[in-house]
Amino acid sequence: MQHQNSNQGQGGYKLPIATGNQNTGTYKGARPGRGDGRSKGGGGRGTGRGGGIQVGEHTGFLRMRGLPFTTTKKDIFDFFNDYGPIEDSICLTYRSDGRATGEGYIVFKSPEDAKNAMSLHRESMGSRYIELFISNKDEHARALAREPDDEE
Repeated sequence: MQHQNSNQGQGGYKLPIATGNQNTGTYKGARPGRGDGRSKGGGGRGTGRGGGIQVGEHTGFLRMRGLPFTTTKKDIFDFFNDYGPIEDSICLTYRSDGRATGEGYIVFKSPEDAKNAMSLHRESMGSRYIELFISNKDEHARALAREPDDEE
């Protein structure tokens, strides 16, 4: 039973339509022990505690969250080295004041390599564990467009 009439969210973004049983609170894509998998924020992109998709069709693109603020592109390449990362694809994101956000994007030689790299989800880099999410070409391109020119 569907409980949303529209998949148009605030700001014109397309949102997934929840599917599942309202009485049990289970929804497609829900993670055990983490509620129903829906964002708890104000309805816009990037709100709430959710982080993205971890199950689904792999595209060859991954988003990383939880990176140490001092991490380098070489650190990321070394972290994924056994999974076919494309070194020049690594992109780190920064706040408007220039501080690192702890997020980044990476592209692999194939969707299968990206899928295999998901085995590193919640593995540690330095003292932090890294969360991995399926991304896509558009997200990666937006992040590249915002990346400072003087990045290593």
